[in-house]
Amino acid sequence: DLKFWLIQGKARLIGYPDAAFRNNEDKTSQRGQVIFLAAERKTNSPNSYGSLVDYESQKIKRTTLSTTVAELYAFMKCYGTCQFLRGLWMDISGYPAEVHMRTDANNLVTTAQTTHLPEQKETIHMINQLRTEASSGAIDDLAHVVTQDMLGDCLTKSSIKPDNLIKAIETGVLPNVDR
Repeated sequence: DLKFWLIQGKARLIGYPDAAFRNNEDKTSQRGQVIFLAAERKTNSPNSYGSLVDYESQKIKRTTLSTTVAELYAFMKCYGTCQFLRGLWMDISGYPAEVHMRTDANNLVTTAQTTHLPEQKETIHMINQLRTEASSGAIDDLAHVVTQDMLGDCLTKSSIKPDNLIKAIETGVLPNVDR
């Protein structure tokens, strides 16, 4: 049951990527994402309003050697989907939407701001992509959210109840997205 809420001001896309390292029965990793079309940031509230426009959960098809790499795969897939939706929004509305990314993997936020590189070539490539997108302004806002406000968690871990995601869909309130 999807509900669409009135969005005042300039619209933005907010992506919540998440991953779980080797949590599947076959020891593969899982990634998931939820993306909301949301109202612009307000300076006086950590919450925002938005409507769910995309969600996905699936096995990561490549071998992941760490939680960070799994989170990186999930992040890049979610960001790519946000870019696709941004293009669709531009075609529909004639206005660009900012892309805001929220992750509970604080190491991704700090990695985007450092120059340290890992040893694996594929991981180096993904981290360089993340840094390029974050520093070029293509990602308008990259921030850490606490696990309880990570709306994509329930799509990757069976131990997480979907209550926060369901509440966000039913009320349109994205809790602490701008904290």
